[in-house]
Amino acid sequence: MENIGGVFGLIGLISVLYLVSRPILQAVVDLLRKQGKTLPVLLKKVYQFVNKTHRYAGFVAVGAIVIHFILQYSRFGIVPVAGLIAGLALASQSVLGFGLTKQKDKEIRKKMALLHRLVGMVIVVAVLVHRLG
Repeated sequence: MENIGGVFGLIGLISVLYLVSRPILQAVVDLLRKQGKTLPVLLKKVYQFVNKTHRYAGFVAVGAIVIHFILQYSRFGIVPVAGLIAGLALASQSVLGFGLTKQKDKEIRKKMALLHRLVGMVIVVAVLVHRLG
């Protein structure tokens, strides 16, 4: 129970890394399809699983980071700026992702999807800075 805030930070980190696997898998699948190759069965199953669970991993990441923030702040009384930036980026990412599912206009949806990907890269950088800083 000594470092429970750190446990939730780790859960958030693992969730973010899982979320990063989606665009990587998507790039690999798109490349193989462009080359006219058949997708290996395992790759196809992993890709489908990650696509189906992407939203839930995002919920877990946001929930874990909120708990991490509360526990760390209550214990140490400070919030590292890099961690705050990463957390806020993750929160905005979840709003963007959820908004994507509700957006009907194709052009707006396309722009939101691009922004969702860009914010994802910002999150990865912010989490690395937070962890290494």
